[in-house]
Amino acid sequence: MKENVTISDLQIKLKHKLINLKATKGLKNNEIAAITNRSESTISEILSDKRAFADSLIYSVLSKLGDYFIEGNLVTSVRQYSKMWNIATSCKKDSDMRLIIGNTGIGKSIVLKRFATETSNVYYLKVDRKLSWNKMLREINRAMGIDIEKKNTTSLLDAIIRKVEIISGEKPVLIIDESEVLGNPIFREIKNLYTATEGLLGIIIVGITEVKRRIARMSGLDPETWMPVRDDSNAYTTFARRLKVFRIDNINSDDISEFCHVNGIDNLQIIALASKLWWNYALADRAIQRAKAMGFELHTITVEQFNIL
Repeated sequence: MKENVTISDLQIKLKHKLINLKATKGLKNNEIAAITNRSESTISEILSDKRAFADSLIYSVLSKLGDYFIEGNLVTSVRQYSKMWNIATSCKKDSDMRLIIGNTGIGKSIVLKRFATETSNVYYLKVDRKLSWNKMLREINRAMGIDIEKKNTTSLLDAIIRKVEIISGEKPVLIIDESEVLGNPIFREIKNLYTATEGLLGIIIVGITEVKRRIARMSGLDPETWMPVRDDSNAYTTFARRLKVFRIDNINSDDISEFCHVNGIDNLQIIALASKLWWNYALADRAIQRAKAMGFELHTITVEQFNIL
């Protein structure tokens, strides 16, 4: 007789997240296994409740899939969020290359992670260190759920091209976040990746405002007009001229007011305080989350409560 298996609530939570991930991203068990560095059988057993796993393993899997699982509601009425969402949507439709720039704290990562979470065949990669092109390709393969055997540069690139060709009808998009970390040669290689997929893969490069200036310097373009400032072009010039560049505005008091209203804060005194203290959405969101954790009702929050957030 088969023994009963007691599955923890945490493992059940992961199971439902994996089911949703497979439905929204079209990932197979072996692709999820590649992303999480676990065996395909482990993923299968989690999905089928065949085996109970330690919380440490479940947390490890959840951590590896963190860029796919975005909790909470997105404040889509905030103008920066809405603009970025529309840019990403348009990129998926047109399968082109785009550069989104803006200062820290305006929600670039929040919005584009969410877009990747909620939109099929959109893959989000956050760059956390300077990478060689080979290692960059490995990270792209991982983000796209590709189970790679050979790890030489040609094989890694071929694996991406094959996947893109297979899902080309779904208009795949690759989002590369925090691109300011990348070395200059990687930008040229990203353009080569776009060319190699014959325009079947939309690419969104995301970074701080310095990224646009750096690309302009490399390419011999004016950073404002995006027009040539010298006669001789180079390999970076063709990359830069293929980019559609979008700048996201800094937040102002009206944006914070809208953020407050959407989150249920209508007290004008509180909104005035928030507009002075919250200079970016990351600060605002953390404060909202702390208020909820402390049991404060946002629609009745007092100045005293606000001041301890």
